[in-house]
Amino acid sequence: MLQIRNLTYTIGERILLDHINLSLHPGQRLGLVGPNGTGKTTLLRILIGELQPNEGSIQKPRDYTIGYLPQETLAFNQGTLLGAVLESKAEIQKIELEMQDIQHQLSNGHENDSALLNRLGALQDRFALLGGYEAESEAKKILMGLGFKETDFFSPLNKFSGGWRMRAYLARILLVKPDLLLLDEPTNHLDIPSLEWIENFLRTFAGSMVIVSHDRFFLDRLAQQIAELNRGQLKVYAGNYHFFEQQRQKEQELLLKKWAEQQEEIERIQRFIDRFRYKATKAAQVQSRIKRLEKLQRIEPPDENKTIHFKIKASVTSFKDVLRIRNLFFRYPEQSAWLLRDINLDLYRGEKVALVGPNGVGKTTFTRLITGELQPLKGTIALGERVQPAYYAQHQVDALNLQHKIFDEVQAHAAPEFQGKVRDILGVFGFSGDAVEKKIGVLSGGEKARVSLAKILLSPANFLIMDEPTNHLDLQSKEALEYALKDYDGTLLLISHDRYFLDKLVKRVFELHNGTIRMYEGNYSDYLRLKEIRRSNEKLQEAGAKAKLQESGLKPAKKSKEQKRLEAQARQAISKQRNILQKEITLLEEQIEQMETQKAQLESELAKPETYKNQERAVQLKQNYSHLEEQIARAEERWEKANMELEALLQKLNEMIQS
Repeated sequence: MLQIRNLTYTIGERILLDHINLSLHPGQRLGLVGPNGTGKTTLLRILIGELQPNEGSIQKPRDYTIGYLPQETLAFNQGTLLGAVLESKAEIQKIELEMQDIQHQLSNGHENDSALLNRLGALQDRFALLGGYEAESEAKKILMGLGFKETDFFSPLNKFSGGWRMRAYLARILLVKPDLLLLDEPTNHLDIPSLEWIENFLRTFAGSMVIVSHDRFFLDRLAQQIAELNRGQLKVYAGNYHFFEQQRQKEQELLLKKWAEQQEEIERIQRFIDRFRYKATKAAQVQSRIKRLEKLQRIEPPDENKTIHFKIKASVTSFKDVLRIRNLFFRYPEQSAWLLRDINLDLYRGEKVALVGPNGVGKTTFTRLITGELQPLKGTIALGERVQPAYYAQHQVDALNLQHKIFDEVQAHAAPEFQGKVRDILGVFGFSGDAVEKKIGVLSGGEKARVSLAKILLSPANFLIMDEPTNHLDLQSKEALEYALKDYDGTLLLISHDRYFLDKLVKRVFELHNGTIRMYEGNYSDYLRLKEIRRSNEKLQEAGAKAKLQESGLKPAKKSKEQKRLEAQARQAISKQRNILQKEITLLEEQIEQMETQKAQLESELAKPETYKNQERAVQLKQNYSHLEEQIARAEERWEKANMELEALLQKLNEMIQS
């Protein structure tokens, strides 16, 4: 167990950590959150001994090991991928080299040397105890889970990008299995399949864990407690991030109430003092109240780090058809196989759609084709009438004018109706007060990315194409962006590995898989559920095919154990898929009922003559009504299809039971 006692750390006169206390037990998974700049990374660096506290102590057992994943690992670039990861097992490598040397000596005339044989036996025992025989296979398993291929194992580490080297460094730490694992923004360089893998891996991790992350989905799935660091104080909440948010909101409301009550009391006492200060007959009472104010233990005002909400609006309303793609094929000159093949899709006004898939599958290429940065080799991409696209991606920072001040750069591209909101939105993204006067050229990469994001949001576009917009945002900025995009009346195509963000925003998911696009109705959680149905169906078909193959070589009267096993697998797959379909049908029915209620409310509004006195509102209501009709139609179509699938499954299950 590791214990932090009265830990204090200052930078100049600023107290970053103020007598904080914390105990970390084996198996404990702690999420560490707080606004940017409050000292989260500083605390991790103190725990590994990189920084020294001004006061306090850290107590841990003598052989206690700590693995630390920093946000940047610039020096980690030597050797091959697999070799660099295995270097974390330094003692194993040392023993292996000595064993190889002894074996070489034994095979060259020293086969009867008892000292060498005894030493080899001792080394082999130690090697086995340290897991030496499993280390390489375990390292390969971790690397593949993090998205590497077998062909990458012996490639030079310096040929990989910074994000992939960060994954390799994470693999190195996971292989060691330290007593305490410190992860500083571990999800920044991972795609969704890798995120899902590491979540499952970390759930089985036996040691303690401290996770600093802005990924709310990740924290919800892993953290057992949340520690909030703010104003130098550390407070621990039981439960995941979602529970923390609820508890903190209640505390803030209670604190606000107590603070307001105390402020009223202070004002009342001060009024008495001011009124009777110079009256001799009231001197004793005045002095009494002055002493009361001096002794009063003041309640700190509630933390003002609430999310600042802002709204964005499309300057021009596009026609219904926003994007139409037909028979799209694309590959780069150095590629022999198609990266994208035979893609067909339609995107309609007001839709919010996610584009998902592993890194390297072609998501960014697809968006660059839509924006015209790349041209398809076959097929067509057509934007609809009055569609004004705007594209946000990491490389967009290259378009910033390095000589411009932040405010001037953003205002120059803002739509007329947003000219007065430039400072507010820049404040949301971390540029407040005089910071907006900084020149672009002095900003960090992350700061430039936030400036580019502000430019896009304030532009007159009605079709936003956003590639990882949350990468450089803290939790408050993410929530502000989420709020703005949720109410956005234009069309949105979103690439993000932030699953919580996707869950709150999108109503349809495009999955890029093997060069083609699969479409799923609903948000990200719906996508996961529907994808599981697809997987079950594929397993069912595979099991059924195996059973038929086995059956073709057997007599009808007698089934082998293997055939019975395969048929049992098929029945299990059918039952699982049946349960999933039944849940989906119930959910669809609830969604359709809710949408029908909303439709009736809109019809009621549209039937009122006074609605048309405000033309802008009337147009918006009609658009909402049209969009809702489309959603209902899609949901009903999926409901009918799900019922047909369920009926077919039940029939299949009945046939298998009777056979």
